[in-house]
Formats: sequence, structure tokens, C-alpha cells
Amino acid sequence: MIKVFFNLIKLFLILRERGNWKLIGHSRKQLVSFIFCRAGLNQMSPIRAIFYWYRLLKGPEVLIWRLETFGFLFSPEIVSDQAKDHLNSYL
Repeated sequence: MIKVFFNLIKLFLILRERGNWKLIGHSRKQLVSFIFCRAGLNQMSPIRAIFYWYRLLKGPEVLIWRLETFGFLFSPEIVSDQAKDHLNSYL
């Protein structure tokens, strides 16, 4: 349980550092449906979603990779503001 708590803090720090806030603001509904497991192939009941997130937060690497894939996190290689603006130019 402590490991999950520390990984949650780690996730918040990564989100604060590398979060694509322009996309998060634009796609808030998609992010909420991802968090509550309500859309796509990953639909599940709220109780099952709690266990799913607990399992994901035991090792946050997969969750961080999924957030990078969806564009909610910038990859660590993208550091310049010009590159970030180019990625968000289609929003």
C-alpha cells in the first residue's frame, strides 16, 4: 500500500513536470473516461476499476507509457517549448 502511495506521488510529479496541459484541457472528457474506465475496450465497473488502478500504480511505468501514448504526457526527449507547441498545433 505504501508503494502505491509513493508511486501516486511520483505520477503527480511527472504530470506536473511533463504534462501536456493544453491537451488535457482540450480533452478533459477523454481523460476522465480513461481514469474511470468508461470508454473503449477497457470498460469496467467502478469496483473493478479501483483494483485495476491499484494494480497499475504498483508499477507506474505502464501507466506513464499509456499517458505518453495518448499525448497527455510529453516524452522525456521533448524539452523545447517550440517542439511542444508544434505537437499541440493541431488542437
